[in-house]
Amino acid sequence: MNRTYEYRGYAIRVGVEANGTVPLERPEIGRPRYAAVVSIAAVDERALPSALRIDTAAGLPFSSDIDALMGGYSEARRLIDEQLSDTPT
Repeated sequence: MNRTYEYRGYAIRVGVEANGTVPLERPEIGRPRYAAVVSIAAVDERALPSALRIDTAAGLPFSSDIDALMGGYSEARRLIDEQLSDTPT
């Protein structure tokens, strides 16, 4: 799953990776954990040097692809607000 969002003049690209497989017949096998892979680029194409891999929120692993997607987006917005934006929040 991949999504692109715009936030305060930046393009946030969030992809989701599963670390493991979804068990189909063996309930004793744990469910996969998910990670968000985030890249941020400004409208003028300034980009962070590399993608960020985020696999937890508040110290807990993402339990679904949607959680990872939204967690990656939230973390990217926080980074923009704290480190990249020229305008104070």
